[in-house]
Formats: sequence, structure tokens, C-alpha cells
Amino acid sequence: MIKKLKLPFGILENKKLIQKFSEDPKKAAKQFLESKEETGILDAELEEYSPYKNFQRWINEFGINLVNLKLKNVEREEEELIHAARTHREINHFINVLKNREDILKLYKSYKQVFENSEKLKEKLEEKIKKLGEEIAPNLSYLLGSILAATLIAQAKSLKNLAKMPASKIQILGAEKSMFRYLKEDKKNKMPKYGIIYMCPYIQDVKKENKGKVARTLSSKIMFAARLDYFSGNFEGDKLKEKLEKEINKL
Repeated sequence: MIKKLKLPFGILENKKLIQKFSEDPKKAAKQFLESKEETGILDAELEEYSPYKNFQRWINEFGINLVNLKLKNVEREEEELIHAARTHREINHFINVLKNREDILKLYKSYKQVFENSEKLKEKLEEKIKKLGEEIAPNLSYLLGSILAATLIAQAKSLKNLAKMPASKIQILGAEKSMFRYLKEDKKNKMPKYGIIYMCPYIQDVKKENKGKVARTLSSKIMFAARLDYFSGNFEGDKLKEKLEKEINKL
């Protein structure tokens, strides 16, 4: 069976264009991105099927518009991820409040329904975060789990910001108030060793005396994962995770 393939200027089947996209490169880029057909033609072969004159000029304009559209889609998806992560944190807090006040609140008829609806919303948010996280930050999501990865991105306000942070800043991300208090009070209190990453099982599951060391090691791997996701797009999450676990086991 011959598959349909999408080209910048239309849909190809049996070496014939059976559907043409717009002659306008900007509109064609949008149609190309929205098409669900697979791509499979080498760049060198494209000109052979082009129905338009000035192929090189047209394909250059198409490429620029396609990149711009993809960047806008990524930004939109990242905004959705950040919003979902913040909402998940809020609903999780709300559920914990309901649990802590269960003795009093269960006297109200609506308590059970409110609790069940909150749990359902939390599950839907987690599904959304997992899907978006694996698309936007696959290395980070593999290393930490989609929820913690998304929470870090939300705290940093973007994957770009997180990718540019040194490991030392990532380590205390989310503990800014404690750090400010530590500096303001002339270092009378203990310096915070970690922020959001404390939620990670790698830190939770080790002895107290090793938590700081694990936090530093983990922060370093988070930095690499975030930079891979933002700057290169290569997937090395499995290698990073394996290396992290080996280093933790040596402690």
C-alpha cells in the first residue's frame, strides 16, 4: 500500500500531488503543520515535485514561517504546562486540607462529592502534565517524573530560564524566602539545602546526613536535562538517570 506523504506544497501519492497547499508560503506552512500525513521526501527531491516557480525563494520563505509557527506552538504548550502545574499544586493543597478537616467536613452532605470531584480534577491535570511534559521536556520528565519536572519549570517561569540556571540555583529553587531570611538575619539560621527538589524520592529516601549531597548531585543532573531539552532536543534521560542512581548508590 502506497502511503500519502506531505510536502511543503501539498500531499503526494504515487509520485503525484493529489492535494495542493496554498501558493502563499505562510499559509502553506500552516497547512503543512496541521496535516496528519507523514513526511518522507528528501530535500534534494523536493524541487522535482514543486508546482511553483522560484522554488528556492519559495521554500526559504516556507521554512522561516514553519519555524515561527512551531516556536509559537511550543510557547503555547509551555504556557499550558505551567498553568496546569500551578493548578495541580493548588488542587493538591486543597485535597490535603479536605483530608485534614475530614472529621468536621464529613458532616456536610456535599463533602464526599467535593472530595471526589477534586480527585478527578487532579487525575486529569496529571494526565495533561504528563503529555505536555514528555513533549516539552522529555529528559527532565524522565529524570524526575512529569509532575516535579513541570513544577520546576513553573517555578522558573519557563524551560529557558531553568536551562540557563546553574545547578546551585536549581538546588534551592522554591526556597527563595528561606534564603532571603538566612541572608537578612546575618546567617543566624541554617542555609536552605534544597527547595522544590526536596519532593524527589531520591532525596526523600536517603539518610539525613546524605540529603545535601544527593541534592547537589540531583541538581547537576537537572541542569543537564533542562539544557538538553531546551538547547538540543536530544534524548539522554535514560543515561542521566542511570548515572545519577550510580552516584547516589556510592554515597
